[in-house]
Amino acid sequence: MRRVLLITLALNLGVSGAKVAVGLLSGSLAMVADGYHSLVDGANNVIGLIVAAFAFRPPDSGHPYGHRKFETAATSVIGFALLSLAWGIFSSAFGRTTPEALPEISLLNWVVMAVTIGVNLLVSWYEAREGRRLQSAFLVADSAHTRADLYVSLGVGASFLAALVGLAWADPLVASVIAAIIAWQAGVILVGAFHVLTDRAAIPAKEIERLCAGVPGVSSIHNVRTRGRRDAVYVDLTLHVDGGTSLREAHEVADRIEAALAKAHPGIADVVVHLEPETPEPEAR
Repeated sequence: MRRVLLITLALNLGVSGAKVAVGLLSGSLAMVADGYHSLVDGANNVIGLIVAAFAFRPPDSGHPYGHRKFETAATSVIGFALLSLAWGIFSSAFGRTTPEALPEISLLNWVVMAVTIGVNLLVSWYEAREGRRLQSAFLVADSAHTRADLYVSLGVGASFLAALVGLAWADPLVASVIAAIIAWQAGVILVGAFHVLTDRAAIPAKEIERLCAGVPGVSSIHNVRTRGRRDAVYVDLTLHVDGGTSLREAHEVADRIEAALAKAHPGIADVVVHLEPETPEPEAR
């Protein structure tokens, strides 16, 4: 996974640098914005590298719940950086509405964008193939995101055509759209990180209760709590069993609950079951 991410990171940084450099030389704000947008893919690669290097380390005395929130911390930093980047592009776009801002499009602009599209197709195919081979949901999702970036590159190509016919407003318009896309992506990242850091329920309690109800030996459960990321969920619940059940039998019921939950949600990292005897109903007088 690290090898795949390092290769795609190098490719993303290469096309990003080329687009920013040529965009600045030609005065194409849309191309510069697309270059920065390619950094979003690089940021995803960095998150993946952090996951591969730190997040999957086993729990230790300092981090008894594991290290998955290293990824959450990294995504928060990247999310704020992307928001700042989007604001900078917006500011530049709104400040370039005069005819003098018309970019000078040359063959080099077209060549760089064509290479970019080719690299995006290559990266998307490579990540999807390796993601399936390694059974990595992260790589498969990132490949889909890279494919979606092709529409942004096509929009930059449309701004080139508009510049060639003298439509100066097209360049800042496309740059603004790209900035909005970056801001939206940053928002998704930050909202997801906020939910994890504030221990928002990762799986609905009703779903956990439904799954447990089908496990033999379960009288009832309550106080269901979940937290964490969708791929690293921690579950706490209270299990009621018949008061005459032995400790060994009750433990076996708890094991069956853990197995049922893990089968339905492979992202569950740990299940804590608190055992309580079923309280008998008072006899009617």
